[in-house]
Amino acid sequence: MENSFSILHNLEVNATLENVFQMFSVPEFLNEWWTHYCQGTPEPDSEYTFEFSEEYIWKGKISKLNPPFEIEYVMTEADKDWLGTQVGCILKETKNGTRISFYHSGWKSTNDHFRQTSFCWAMYLRILKRFVEEGLHVPYAERDDF
Repeated sequence: MENSFSILHNLEVNATLENVFQMFSVPEFLNEWWTHYCQGTPEPDSEYTFEFSEEYIWKGKISKLNPPFEIEYVMTEADKDWLGTQVGCILKETKNGTRISFYHSGWKSTNDHFRQTSFCWAMYLRILKRFVEEGLHVPYAERDDF
């Protein structure tokens, strides 16, 4: 059986399920915390474009969609380490807001890129949290230093 590894992060945000789901599904909100530019429609089997720079334009297809509780993308065009991986979240309402169970699964190894990506996801999720709770906008060019 082939090995598969996952990046997992849990966090709670003081925001509604619907607001948090939009952060993961609506392109203009993905742009607030992850991508430089995103295109796509939150519908089953919809393809999204995730642009990070002119040389990093990746694509993913929605493989799971259960608004406002779950969304998952399978990466169809990306860096070789990301190809075929699944990026998604499961959301659950809590007394203080929403619990995000984030995952990036299907990695072939825990190489340096896996480890760097795990670190980056933690930073990006922190930016998402600050945006939904405080309205803090972090320009794309400053996110790596946030």
